[in-house]
Amino acid sequence: MEVFELETTLSSWSKVAEYTGLSEYEAKVYLALIDLGVAGARKLSLTCDVPRSKVYNTLKKLIEQGLVMEVPGRPKSFMAVSPDVSLRPIFLLVKKRAEEFESLLRTLTEAYRRRRERVVPRKVDVWTIRGRRRILERMRRLLLDARRSVEIVTNENGGVLFFKVANKILDKLKEEGVKVNFLSPLDPEKQLLARELSYICDVESVDFRLPLLYVGIDHSRFMLMKMIPNSLEVESESDVALFSEDPTLLSMISSLLLGYASSRREKPEEREGKLLSIPLLQRLG
Repeated sequence: MEVFELETTLSSWSKVAEYTGLSEYEAKVYLALIDLGVAGARKLSLTCDVPRSKVYNTLKKLIEQGLVMEVPGRPKSFMAVSPDVSLRPIFLLVKKRAEEFESLLRTLTEAYRRRRERVVPRKVDVWTIRGRRRILERMRRLLLDARRSVEIVTNENGGVLFFKVANKILDKLKEEGVKVNFLSPLDPEKQLLARELSYICDVESVDFRLPLLYVGIDHSRFMLMKMIPNSLEVESESDVALFSEDPTLLSMISSLLLGYASSRREKPEEREGKLLSIPLLQRLG
C-alpha cells in the first residue's frame, strides 16, 4: 500500500476502503484515529465528517475487526491499533491473491503463445549449404555434436558417401552410447559395407531410391542433402543441403522421410532372386 504523509491521511480514505474492504465511515474513522492518536466520538465526528449518531456503531465494527481499541477511562475514548498489526493479515491475503493471479497470468500467456504458434504463420531459420565437400564436412561436425541419437535415411550412393566421411565418427558415437539408425537399400546379408555398418549402428534395408541424404541429430536438428548428380564422387558443386534446428520443420521432414522409408521395407521373399551387387567396399578406394 502507498505510504501517505500524515497531513493527507484523512483524504486517503477511499484507497483504504478499496484495499481493505472497509465502508466509507469505517475508513474515515480509522484514519482519523491514526491522525489524532486518541479521541472520543465527538472529536472523531468533527474531524472526519461522520455523523455522531453513526460514530459509535462504526467504532464497534472497527473494534470487532481488530482495527480499533477502547481506551479505559471517562469519557470513552478510542485509539487505532497499529496498521502494521491490524492490516498485515489483509496485506498478506492481498499479496497471496496477487501472486496467484500472476501465476494464472503466466499460464494463460503460455497457453496463448502455444495457440498462436499453431494458427499464426511464422518464419523459421533454415540455412542452405552448396557444394558436396562443404556439405559433407558440415555433416561431420554435426555428427560430432550428437549426444543421444542419430537417424540417417539415404539411397545406396548416399550410404557409401556417408560411410566415407563418417565411419570413424560412427565408431566414436558407438563408444559414447549414441544410438544410430541407418536406413538405406544397403543389405547386411548381401553387401560387405552394410555388414560393416551393422557392427556400429542399427542398419535397416529399405528400398529408398531418392537422391537424398538425411541426417537427424538428437531429435533437435537435421541436415537434408540433395545429391546432384546421384554419384559416389566427393566433388560436386551442384549439391545443395538444408540445415535447421526448428522443431516443427524437423518433425515434418523426419516424419515424411522415415515414413516413406518405412513403407519401402523389403520383405524377405522380395529379396530372393536378386543379384548380389559388387561389394561396396571395393568402391571406396
